[in-house]
Formats: sequence, C-alpha cells, structure tokens
Amino acid sequence: MDEKVEINKNYEILDGDDDVLLLGQATFTVRRFKELASSKLNKIMLDTFVAETNQHLRRIIDWIQYLSINEETKIMGGDINWKSPQEGIDCQILKIGSKGWQKGKLQIEINQTLQSWQTQVCIKFCPDEPPEQKSPLDDIRQSEEYKKLLENN
Repeated sequence: MDEKVEINKNYEILDGDDDVLLLGQATFTVRRFKELASSKLNKIMLDTFVAETNQHLRRIIDWIQYLSINEETKIMGGDINWKSPQEGIDCQILKIGSKGWQKGKLQIEINQTLQSWQTQVCIKFCPDEPPEQKSPLDDIRQSEEYKKLLENN
C-alpha cells in the first residue's frame, strides 16, 4: 500500500451529493452512486427471497432473518451490513468549489434493516495527499487590521 495512504487514514463522509466520483472510467455524482448501490443491494436481496425454492437458499434466508437458538428461542435479525474492502477503492473526487480532481481511496458501507427493508448508504473518502494545513495566522493576515498595520510600517 502507498506510504502516503498509510499515514493519512482520515476518511471523511462524503455528504456533497453533487460532488463527482471517478471510478476507473465511470463517473457518478455522489447522490447517483448512493442510489445505484442501494438499488443493487435491494435487487440482490429481492432476487434471493424470490428464489427461495432452492433448499440451500431457504436456509440462508432464514439465517439472515433470524437466529434460531432452539425451537422456542428465535432472535430476529436487525440489519445487514455490507462494507467495501478496508484498504479502500482507488478513485478520484471532484468536489464543488475545489480546484480540481483529488486522488484517494473510497470506502462504501450499506446498511439494510430487515424489518423495514430501508437502505442507507455511506460513502467515505480518504485523499492520497493529506490536506494542506492552514496556518492559524492566515485569518489574521487576511484581516483589515493586519493590513493597516503593514501599511503603517
């Protein structure tokens, strides 16, 4: 793994729905990528439940829905949680208002509640290059008072 990524493991949640992701040669807005990921998981789950004629699939479906300890004790499942690899997926992001594409790693987490079948998608991004540190003096240097002091000297 790249040393820069090892040092900078600060993943931030992407909440700018109109920011653009570049994965390979495919581009998506963050909003559209979340929609596609959610609908794909929903389709997989629906296809699995529809195909329950297969005995092996039926056992998997039962296992997902509840954990049967014995005949009297069944614990209902709460959520299905799908995560992308921990090392992240190579991508680039173009954030609204930024100066250009930023290379980094993407992590995706999809949670689906079994009782309501609601799906939540969380996308996180970790830049390859750590963000430039802003000096605490930058705000002071931009202030009118500081500019006046410089003019007087």
